[in-house]
Amino acid sequence: MTLPTAIKFAKTPLTTLFTGLSESEVTRLNQISSRRQIPVGGFLMHQHSEANSVYIVEEGVLMMERNSATGRRQVVAFSLSGNFIGIAQNEFYEFSVSALTPVTVKEFPMRAFMELQEQIPQLKDNVRRIGGNILAHALDQVFALGQKKAHERVSFLIQQLLNRKSGPRTRVVELVMTRQDIADYLGLTIETVSRAFTKLKQEGIIAIHSAHTVEILDPDALQELALSE
Repeated sequence: MTLPTAIKFAKTPLTTLFTGLSESEVTRLNQISSRRQIPVGGFLMHQHSEANSVYIVEEGVLMMERNSATGRRQVVAFSLSGNFIGIAQNEFYEFSVSALTPVTVKEFPMRAFMELQEQIPQLKDNVRRIGGNILAHALDQVFALGQKKAHERVSFLIQQLLNRKSGPRTRVVELVMTRQDIADYLGLTIETVSRAFTKLKQEGIIAIHSAHTVEILDPDALQELALSE
């Protein structure tokens, strides 16, 4: 089974891959896994490198990017805690994945993981469901890039980050990525991204406490912009 490489801000708790598995089946998965830590700026995988593992993000934020033959970069996704990443369409990864914060992942060797999928039907079904989430959120992103105005695209990103926060409901969102990362994700320039944040601030929808911290003042207005067509 082949899937795109990441879930884009989907609500995917760490247990998604393990949903419906028996204790013994979870144990079998854990037995083939190991933990790996990546420092800020370190790479989990490189574009065109051999696809030899899949991962669950346990803690931290990863950035996925793809570079063209001419060196042009497109940020494809930001992977957060609970995201399942690494399944490739062929034997090589199509994206590079780097850490925006200190990251801990659970690593599963690709061959052993694929063998377990064939032995555990529920696991295979879970991966299929994750693939459905990937497709749905990829379509959301395509629509956001193709149809929305700049401030609506930024609202889309903030709303997606807000949706991914766990624990008590909060209106504060930490933007661990740079403005350049955001621009390359949303298909905008840095200057346009900055103007979009300013517009949202002037309209009373957000408050900007620092370059990396945004507070949602009007959640309904933000959601309306994020979902606008």
